[in-house]
Amino acid sequence: MPRRLTYLLVWLALTAEIEGEIFAGKWSTPLTWLGTFLFTPSALKLPVWDFLVFGALALAVARKGARRNRVRPVLTSMLVSLASLGALWVWGVARGGDVRQTTWQLHLFVMAFVVAHLVVASCRTVAHYTQLGKVILAAALYRAFILIVFRFTVAPTLVPWPQTMTTHSDTALFVVGIVLLVVDAVERRTGTSVLRAVALTIPIALAIHWNNRRLAWLSLGLSLALVYLLLPAGPVRRRINQAITVLVPLAALYVIVGWERTERIFKPVRSIATMIGSQADASSETRDIENWNLIQTLKTSPLLGLGFGHEYHEYSVAYSIKEIFPQYRYIPHNSVLGLLAFTGLAGFTGTWQVFAVSAFFNARVLRVARTPEARAVGLASLVMLVAYMLQAWGDMGLSALTPGVLFAVSLAASARMPVLVGDWPSSASKARIEVQDGEHPEDGEGHEGAEHASEPALRAAGPAGVGDGDRERPDQDAQEDDLRHRPAPR
Repeated sequence: MPRRLTYLLVWLALTAEIEGEIFAGKWSTPLTWLGTFLFTPSALKLPVWDFLVFGALALAVARKGARRNRVRPVLTSMLVSLASLGALWVWGVARGGDVRQTTWQLHLFVMAFVVAHLVVASCRTVAHYTQLGKVILAAALYRAFILIVFRFTVAPTLVPWPQTMTTHSDTALFVVGIVLLVVDAVERRTGTSVLRAVALTIPIALAIHWNNRRLAWLSLGLSLALVYLLLPAGPVRRRINQAITVLVPLAALYVIVGWERTERIFKPVRSIATMIGSQADASSETRDIENWNLIQTLKTSPLLGLGFGHEYHEYSVAYSIKEIFPQYRYIPHNSVLGLLAFTGLAGFTGTWQVFAVSAFFNARVLRVARTPEARAVGLASLVMLVAYMLQAWGDMGLSALTPGVLFAVSLAASARMPVLVGDWPSSASKARIEVQDGEHPEDGEGHEGAEHASEPALRAAGPAGVGDGDRERPDQDAQEDDLRHRPAPR
């Protein structure tokens, strides 16, 4: 039950339709009332969804084995990030910061860590993370479908034309959805998986096009480049290299011709061109001014920053948006530089290190895993981190729900998957070592009674914590347990 509830909560977050924040505020679907109810702050100041997450976490942690087979460095890294945020919250409030504004600055970023703990506690096998990937893909397809419906039924009647069909945060969801399809095709290497990837990528790509977010094309390109760079040497990479040899000259010609053109066919190129260099438009120039202000703000307190609850210093003003977004100096568009300005070098290091730690362990999963499913989880988790960090840099990603949930899934995978693929010792292995050394395992790690277990029983425990009542496919898990004891390929 906790795992299914986790899937449901992730789905609801990724497909949330909040009144006034989606469809340019001009359309409602049968799910809009539900999204508005779940994600609008309640009388208790927090959305109902938050309480459901905490409730699901309590149920998941209460189950036997929930604290087994986790990667301690990742959990410690998460704790360090939360402690850093807490310390800078105290620092900011003590210096006169607005407590109410700190909730807007921190709420969804902190909830991402809570969701990560929920996923770690409820998803304990490779199959569970594969299923969670299907939930994310289903959310991306649903969102693309509903966007296309809005595009052809409601948007043509609106004046002016909506700048965005759904939300800015859907950029991360659409990019991750396409990458999940690509990774599945690359790892499975079957005709069915390739056809599925092509067929389902089309509606998501159309959704990216009509949602009109320049960052989406940049994020998609960098994510696919990451997938290519992490592919092992083999027939798939050779075929891709052959295709690149043919396509690169054509792509270069497309970019050169379309760099300064405005026709629809060149929209992806134009979107990137308007973000950089001499082709930068007013929006990009405004972002540059905001970034400069954030850097100058950091210089006023480089070690600890302003602390949360404060506005960044606006030395240079481009366009004032205080009338439509009075909190714009509390929540800058560039969440990364904003976090740096509010937390300083010390606080930022303590907070941001979790991305490096999570990326390291997800990369280890990709290197060590023997099965297509496990490799796909590792690769997709790395892409989720990249998509989240790009969203944080370009569009208030740390204060957005959808990217935060994707980050939580990636973080959870890095805290569980290394054990499942044999790259990190399982609880049973550590208990066996401690027993051989004459020590008793700590109860806090879920090793209850491990010192009395026999050698066959310890071997049977496997990477997924069998014996906690959570194994649903014993044959597959037994094969994975056998594979994880083979030497890693060079």
